[in-house]
Formats: sequence, structure tokens, C-alpha cells
Amino acid sequence: MAKEKTTKKRKKKKRKFRKLFVSTAAFITAAVIVVFCIYYVYYETDYFNVAEVKIDGNFIYDNQFILDNSEIETGEKIFSVNRNDVKEKLQQHVYVEQARVVYELPNKIYIHITERQEKYQIYYNNNYVVTDKNGIVLKTDTINNELKTIESLTDVLYNVGEEIKFAGIDNVKSIFEAIDYIESEFDSETVTTFWVNKNNSVLLKTKYGTFIKMMLSEDVKYQSVFAMKIINERLNNNLPVFNGLIDFTKGDSPVYVEDFNMEEYNE
Repeated sequence: MAKEKTTKKRKKKKRKFRKLFVSTAAFITAAVIVVFCIYYVYYETDYFNVAEVKIDGNFIYDNQFILDNSEIETGEKIFSVNRNDVKEKLQQHVYVEQARVVYELPNKIYIHITERQEKYQIYYNNNYVVTDKNGIVLKTDTINNELKTIESLTDVLYNVGEEIKFAGIDNVKSIFEAIDYIESEFDSETVTTFWVNKNNSVLLKTKYGTFIKMMLSEDVKYQSVFAMKIINERLNNNLPVFNGLIDFTKGDSPVYVEDFNMEEYNE
């Protein structure tokens, strides 16, 4: 009896092994067939050849410029297009802030462009340097009345495609953040002129004729609101504000200077 049971167990194991072997062989065969079919369709047919490149988001550079600089060729295999390479090539151009490249299977590629927008013009040494909202230099040009003008009283260094630099300013972005806050907090006519100053400071002229000197390293919001409060209090008390200077750079409290002369200002 013991021998019969042992024999039956061996037969069952053999049958299970044969089934497992057959199943494994069938799976491998199916996988080989699938791989062969994919290979054949991809390499031996036109099914995955790039038939179209769809482009949107671009206004400064036209579609042909984007297509030429992407170096994508119609008819090449879609997966031979390296999306990161295309992205890097397009983002080398100064007005392209971001490029997104997507496969649209089986045979299309989609490119979405986010462009830098001209926002500021920095006046320095009789030149206008045009930047975007983050201070990236886009070009040098003549005056554009549609852009916010910022005059510099300190040396300016710039290269197209890079962030503009001001001597004595630690954080360039703080300049544009200050301007954005002031323009959002008050009406667009409140501040008529912006100057970038030395020693991490900016100088503003208001529509009242009052100048405000602020530290970029301090709370610009606080300085802006406090300065407008001083101007309003002086106006309410019939005190002169024209050609006055509210200076936040002299200590913990602002200093008010009457008869400020911008022409003699050399700091």
C-alpha cells in the first residue's frame, strides 16, 4: 500500500510539472509572438512614424521656428525623439520659458510653449534693457511706453537670457517683488518713477511729488503703507509734501526730509 501511494504521488507531481512546463512554454511563446509583432509594426511599418507635430502657446516664435529648432523630422520613429533633448533645445531661446513635449500615440508629438513676457525696461547708461517679470534679460531696445520703466542709479550688468544684475543689490527679485506689491496695493498712478539705488535700496517718486527711499532687505509692505500714511497725514494737516523725502534707510523709524533735490542726489 505504501508503495502504491508513493507511486501515485510521483505521477501527480509529474502531471503538475508537465502542466506547468506546458503553461510556461505557452506563455513564453505568446510573449515572443507579441514582441515580434510589436517589433514588426514599429520598425517595418509606418504606423509609429511621426506624422504631425502640434504646437501651441507660442506667439513670439512662429510654428515653423519651433519645429525647426525642435529638430523633429516628419517620418522618424516617434520614440526616437528624445523629449528632454527637444525641451532643452527650445529653452535655449530667450523667449521660451518652458517647453513641454508629449507623445500622442501612435504618430503625433505635442509641444506646448510657455513664453516669457516683456514687463520691465531698465534705463541705464542711455540704454533700455527689457526684462520679464523675474528680471531675465530679453533684449536691449529703444523706449517702449507700454512697459514699466525702472531707472538705475547703480551699475548694471546684463547678458541676454540671464538675470540682470545691479551693483549693491543682493536679491534682484526683491526689486520686482516690491514694484509688484506697490502696484497691486495702490492705484497704478500712485508711483510715477522707480529708481534702483545702491545698498539694497530703491527710490520711488509718487504722484504727490513725494520721494520714498526703501530698504529691500526690510518689509517692503510695511514701508509702503507707512509712507502713504505719512503723506496722507501731511496732506490732511496742510503740510507740504512736494519734493519731500521719506527715508527708511536711516534707522528704525523713517526720516522726513523737506526740499529733497533729485538732481543733487548722488547716493
